[in-house]
Amino acid sequence: MADFTSHEAAAHKAQSLPVQLPGKLVGRDSTLAQVYGQLKANKAVLIYGAAGIGKTALAATLGSAYTELPGGALWLDVENSSLPELIVRTGRAYNVLEIAASSNPMGMVAAVASTFASNKPLIVIDGKPDAKATADFITRCASNLPVMILAKDPFEGPWTALELDKLADAGAMALLKQAAGLESATGLDDDLDELASILDYNPFALTVAGGTMRASKISPADYLAEFEKIPSSTGAAPELLALTIGFRKLSNAFQGVLLLLGATFGVGTTSELLGMMAGAPQETTDQVMNTLVANHLVERFHRYDSPYYKLHEITSTFATAWLRPNGRLEALQGKVRDSVLAYAKKYSNNSPVAHDKLAAAMDLIMAVAQWSADQGERDIVNQIVVGLMQAGDFVNERGYVSELLKLREMASSFTRPFPANPASPPPEDMDLVGANTDDDPKDDDDFDDEEPFDEFDEDEEEFDDDLHEDKDDVDDSEDDLGLGIRPAASAAVGSLWQAVEQTKPPTPTSAPVSAQAAPSIPAKPPAPPNSLLDLDDDDDTEVDLDDDEPAVASASVEDAADVPADDLTRLQTALRQARQQNDPKRQVDLLEKIGQLEANRSMDNEAISTYTEALAAYEKLDEPDHILQVLDTLSVLMVKTENSSAAVLHATRGIKLADDLDDADTKMHLLITLADARQQLGESDDAVRSYSQALEIARTENDAQNEALILYKLGYAQLDSSQPDVAAETWEQALKLFKAQGKRDYEGRVMGGLGTAYGDLDRWTEAINFHNSALYIAREVKDKDVEALELSNLGYASYKANQLGQALIRYRQSLHLAYDTNNRENIVSNIVDIVRLLSKSPKHLAIADLLLNDAIPLDPTDRDVLKLKEVVTGAKMQAIADNVQLLPVGGTAKDYAANAYKMLEG
Repeated sequence: MADFTSHEAAAHKAQSLPVQLPGKLVGRDSTLAQVYGQLKANKAVLIYGAAGIGKTALAATLGSAYTELPGGALWLDVENSSLPELIVRTGRAYNVLEIAASSNPMGMVAAVASTFASNKPLIVIDGKPDAKATADFITRCASNLPVMILAKDPFEGPWTALELDKLADAGAMALLKQAAGLESATGLDDDLDELASILDYNPFALTVAGGTMRASKISPADYLAEFEKIPSSTGAAPELLALTIGFRKLSNAFQGVLLLLGATFGVGTTSELLGMMAGAPQETTDQVMNTLVANHLVERFHRYDSPYYKLHEITSTFATAWLRPNGRLEALQGKVRDSVLAYAKKYSNNSPVAHDKLAAAMDLIMAVAQWSADQGERDIVNQIVVGLMQAGDFVNERGYVSELLKLREMASSFTRPFPANPASPPPEDMDLVGANTDDDPKDDDDFDDEEPFDEFDEDEEEFDDDLHEDKDDVDDSEDDLGLGIRPAASAAVGSLWQAVEQTKPPTPTSAPVSAQAAPSIPAKPPAPPNSLLDLDDDDDTEVDLDDDEPAVASASVEDAADVPADDLTRLQTALRQARQQNDPKRQVDLLEKIGQLEANRSMDNEAISTYTEALAAYEKLDEPDHILQVLDTLSVLMVKTENSSAAVLHATRGIKLADDLDDADTKMHLLITLADARQQLGESDDAVRSYSQALEIARTENDAQNEALILYKLGYAQLDSSQPDVAAETWEQALKLFKAQGKRDYEGRVMGGLGTAYGDLDRWTEAINFHNSALYIAREVKDKDVEALELSNLGYASYKANQLGQALIRYRQSLHLAYDTNNRENIVSNIVDIVRLLSKSPKHLAIADLLLNDAIPLDPTDRDVLKLKEVVTGAKMQAIADNVQLLPVGGTAKDYAANAYKMLEG
């Protein structure tokens, strides 16, 4: 590489670390000593704890000391980064072009190990590490080196794990005084102690609160008074309380720039780019940022001697949640996108300065490209590719070859896949040779008339007959199973919880979800201001404390009729008027209407905030019936946003109130919601108890609709509690009810559950029968997601039943649906399953290779695919050496899958 120092290089002075350096570390002496003991012995240590607990501050303190040593400190921010990505980044860090620009990073493991052995840095892996990639990186590349891994949760690997918890009282007080500049102040300890207690001794919250007091020049007593201005602050996360108060103390311009930084996809931005986004001179935005950094609301470090700004994970979540309503987040992200395009065009020239500018902003450039790809904006990604290619030798010289390949892939394929739901793959040590053969194998022409592969010949060895599948062997009819076929009927009972931003289809080990509420017409996103420094305040806008939860669709709030997009604005205007008129009854009525409308528009975070305010209002009015209704709605919304602990609290309170009011129906619904929350928390035994109580009420009330739904959910809780036999009995009861109610889709889902239960009992013949029935119904009701799931389940069940021909056909049929829906994840997982079957037969290796070549571009870092590719490539070379006649390949992977799917349609 050329003579330059990458911003990713190992730091040799503290100021070069890519993190905001903390002040004096307080309250962590014992942990600091433990970690240093491990590092001194050249061992790896995993430091885990919640976001904002101080992991990075601890690591930065130790990292600062290591910068004074010859090896320095190499800091790697990760986001589920693969081993190849870590290898490439190491090459960039040490200016080794052979590594950084390699088209096969996995072949550079030895080179990376040699580089580390020569330089001996401290390595810090910070963010969201991938467990397998991190373990492989340390074992294969960085053995006998000091390594710190920072993560929220512990995971197994070649390291010692240490948990970081909240500060003790004395440490919390010291940190608060330090952040607020009150080290020498006297007479404030009582107020500071109360404040530290309210903020739960959380380092992030304490630091933000101290920065707010210092910047706003307010006393601890005045800061404590701010809590009274926040609706329903009791029980809110301390980090969000501190951010809410700090945000409110900012002026319009400062709020605008902070929110703009929140639209940078969590990766931050350079100083120059921030000025372009804000539509203001760079010097002006830098002055604003100086204040925000001093307030501990923004983190600042340097890349190529220029400031780089980034939000803490918690602050970023706060900002995006604040922006999300009414399309404000998308509007600002669009401004970020436009600014990045202009920036890339500006520096599309072959000069060291331009290359530094592009490298400094590469994280944001890639994030914008991915966001644009997700929006289907192919032209945007192409513009970025063109800009980088026009920058002379930038891509090759600075080691961004892998990033360019990713960009080209984004530009060439834009799909929006539903999440994969593969069944467990067969074990790799399967013995196909001893499999049962078909009793009456047909001639190959039975399914090879249109089949481009001639891999199954009748006079081949026994193994090949096992893989052959005759049409007549695939029986999707329910008649032979004695289950009777009913015509499709009304829609099934709606599930009481369902995620929407990442909808999860039913799996064999978690309760499936059902149809979500129909979306209403979204409001048109407002155009962003020309300059965020001109952003106007809305004095009536409150910062939502619960907006850090992921947005999901409303499924249990009663459907409202479609309304014009401006109805929400109209209701909010009426609410402001009611507040001005001090009309509490009118206010709470409007709050409920707003909350219902927000829920029906899939604005569940906003609905949570609105209903929380309504709950507080009803409590003041002392109206227990309304309190119960709101608790019921809030608990459902909490489950849907996966805020499970809060859902448990609301539902538990509601159940007690329902008992007091003798409201059995609402109690039943709350028990169902409580059980759903317990399931999310992995507390299946508690979920079983709550579902059972709800079931008793449904039967007492002769409510067959809810009885069936509860039985359906109860079965999954029992299955997760390792009671497959009990789950099967429960689902048999549910099946009878759904049949009587004509709920055909739920009939199929229950049969799929029964198949899973019988599989857990190793009764694979019954499992296959039930999965076949579930498949038949899924096709009847045209539910492609469930059909794909059941085909995959049938593939696994057939393999376990030693019906290898069936297994191959079912996986191929599932692969066809994955291709049909452009689901990359499902394509890859099905190809892995198929190749594991095919790779045991030397003559089928060409077909296996064809499939893997289709999977690799879709997920170049998938460990299973890469491992199988290595296995198949080696086996092919050996087969050729052994003069094995490989079956010819005369079509594509899609053809191979489609020909198997035709058997279902024939």
